[in-house]
Amino acid sequence: MSRPRSIRPGVTWFITRRVTRRHYLLRPDEDGTTQQIYWYSTGVMAAKFGMELHAAQMLSTHLHEVLTDVRGVLPAFKRDRNRLVANALKAHRGWPEEVFQRASDSCVELNSAEAVLKEIGYTLANVVEAGLVEDPDDWPGVTVSVNDIGQRVIEVERPSVYFDPDNPNWPERVTIPITMPPALIEAFGARAKEVLVSSVREAIASARAAARSAGRFVKTSAAKLCRIPFTRRANSPSPIGARNPTFATGGNAEAAKRARAERKQFHELYRRALDALKKGIAGVSFPPGTWRWARELLPAWLVGATAIGSEALGCQEKDNLTSAA
Repeated sequence: MSRPRSIRPGVTWFITRRVTRRHYLLRPDEDGTTQQIYWYSTGVMAAKFGMELHAAQMLSTHLHEVLTDVRGVLPAFKRDRNRLVANALKAHRGWPEEVFQRASDSCVELNSAEAVLKEIGYTLANVVEAGLVEDPDDWPGVTVSVNDIGQRVIEVERPSVYFDPDNPNWPERVTIPITMPPALIEAFGARAKEVLVSSVREAIASARAAARSAGRFVKTSAAKLCRIPFTRRANSPSPIGARNPTFATGGNAEAAKRARAERKQFHELYRRALDALKKGIAGVSFPPGTWRWARELLPAWLVGATAIGSEALGCQEKDNLTSAA
């Protein structure tokens, strides 16, 4: 059972979602259908839940994203967006089973500008480190160029598969702004783009060197990549039991110390609230940011106003506690 996690407004996250049994179900298509499914589903749900997308890259077996959860509703966004992507891909590919692995995705809270820079660099350099292309801009699948961040607005039409054109929930066209992360604007001001571009270029160069050192050279064209059978499974080594951190600070020692203290405080308050709930005490006040108990499982009358009001309380609560379920 995973430890409780805080879902608060304004947090920037690094998210990784993997495909079931490492099939190539997210492989890009020559006609762009899979890419269109991702962008459309993400655009619809980002608008609905108030997500700001900063970086994304979708390989054949997994997806990386860096985004900011403006309203503090990340689990609802992930649930609905991933369901859309999965259902549309099943219809598109004629795939009868689940698309994403049953294990939960990796959600890492980025607690510093250094962490945001590092994870955007990792995200955009991923296809290079895998030896698939020399430069991420050459990737035929879903990706974002570092030059897009803070400038580009992606516009995508409704896919011809799965999405009923007569359903008002599925507009003919959606847009997705690729925004600059708030932490970088706060830390670097007008230099944010310059610092980000330099950091990402360094990450790409390091990824290219690592790929060559490991013997992962680009061996095929983008067109051939799009024709690899989606039923194929990746056979590269996959670490078992690897650590799955809940937060990252990019080497910022002060931010790490603060994040650990906040997480410890939250877990203690959460444990006390859960113990009280198990004893049948009504009006239990879970700490702000509690998601599953306060927002999904229990009726409002049984839960104290503190946890329920995490979205309404907004920034006032943001500085007090950190980490929930």
